[in-house]
Amino acid sequence: MIDGKRLLFSLTIVSYALTLVSGIVYLFNNNNVSLLSTLLFLLVSSLIACWNDIKYYLIHFIFYLTIFVFLVSRPTIDYFRDGALDTYHPIAYRFAFIVVMVSILGLTTGGILARYFIARKKIKVANIGNSLKEVYIKRLRFVSLGVFLLTYPFYFIRLFERLLYRLQTSYYAYYANFESKLPYFTYILSTFTVYAMCMYLATKPKKLQATAVLVSFIAANTIHLAIGTRNPFILSILFAFVYYFMREQTEKGKWIGFKEKLAIFVGSPILMLAMGVLNYVRDNVQVSHTGFWDILLDFIYKQGTSFGVLARGFLFNSSLPYRDFRNFTFGPVLDYFARGSLGAIFGGKAFEHTTNSVELAIDSNSYAHNLSYLVLNKEYLKGHGIGSSYIMELYTDYGMIGVFLLSFLLGVLFIAMLQVAYRSRTILFALSLLILNNLFFMPRSSFSESFFNLFTMQFWGIVLVIIFVAKMLTKEN
Repeated sequence: MIDGKRLLFSLTIVSYALTLVSGIVYLFNNNNVSLLSTLLFLLVSSLIACWNDIKYYLIHFIFYLTIFVFLVSRPTIDYFRDGALDTYHPIAYRFAFIVVMVSILGLTTGGILARYFIARKKIKVANIGNSLKEVYIKRLRFVSLGVFLLTYPFYFIRLFERLLYRLQTSYYAYYANFESKLPYFTYILSTFTVYAMCMYLATKPKKLQATAVLVSFIAANTIHLAIGTRNPFILSILFAFVYYFMREQTEKGKWIGFKEKLAIFVGSPILMLAMGVLNYVRDNVQVSHTGFWDILLDFIYKQGTSFGVLARGFLFNSSLPYRDFRNFTFGPVLDYFARGSLGAIFGGKAFEHTTNSVELAIDSNSYAHNLSYLVLNKEYLKGHGIGSSYIMELYTDYGMIGVFLLSFLLGVLFIAMLQVAYRSRTILFALSLLILNNLFFMPRSSFSESFFNLFTMQFWGIVLVIIFVAKMLTKEN
């Protein structure tokens, strides 16, 4: 009988060998097609290696898939359709393929070392029984659920306000001009919803209760679909899946059974088909494809626009706005402290605009705004944009070495996030879940967007309140 683990290990070795051969071929022929082949072999090798130890490499696995979809799929489809890579200058293709490979190698190396040094440690499971700690966790679960239920209506209402505005205008006009008219306190309360949800799920409630919270979170994010934005909805689906997977590893057979597997295998292609159709509905354009595979391929192709961020970012790199201090990697965090609500407390001047504007394009540390204005100019001011990518932010700030080193740290973090999920470390698990909420969008967004909430007053304010109330209730018990 064939050992599945050995077979996967053998496939991994063969795949990495093919990657090496393809890389050597490129060194001799200097052909971008050979370089693309090397990148694809490296991605396949990384995916197979992750599958061989999926318990600790699930986040790596999904992240590699998003790298393919967002950053590699478009040139791949272009080549197989047209037999050429001619949308951008050849040097831009070469840079884009190499910088993605550097990031993948960093992620892989970090994951391997973290798996060896962190995950190999013996897990000491505390026998808490009916101890004070168990009572505290129950109180923490109760308080965080209460905060979630109290603030969820505000989360929903603010999304619904966006939908009402979107129904009166085009998607791009909505993106360029929308400003909330609701009181500011509704925004503060709406942010508590996600924070409380992560804290609640970190206490590891029973499946039925956890599912109810996750479904309500996904349901609210379906409003984004009606607006024309897919990403928050897809990210909430991925968030729920990874959470189920985490719980399944320590509670075998309870979280992912036949019904869940059936939902994944049947629902995934249907979901991708629906997301592909949404591209046309959002722009009021007739669907140009009728076959399932054509729509699916078209959906993947349109997600690959972030490859243009790599190519254009490289070509326009020297033309980006220059300031005395500029950092895109940690841009959202820096702007929050200097120009956001926290900065305003210490006398900083807040940005006058929150949507596409010359102000954000020139003065902010947002790579997406800076590059989009440079490339699109007037179209940017109408609501269009080309987005960002953590890879280009790292490269622009720190060069190729920075891409590798910070990708290495991400690889370590991915393993650590799963490790704390499998241990009884509630607060660390909650922080991991909060990071996870936006993590898989990183290949086409800012590096620090997933970590941004960890630096906000709202997050630490409500977390400290939840912990304080839970401790008070525990003492009274």
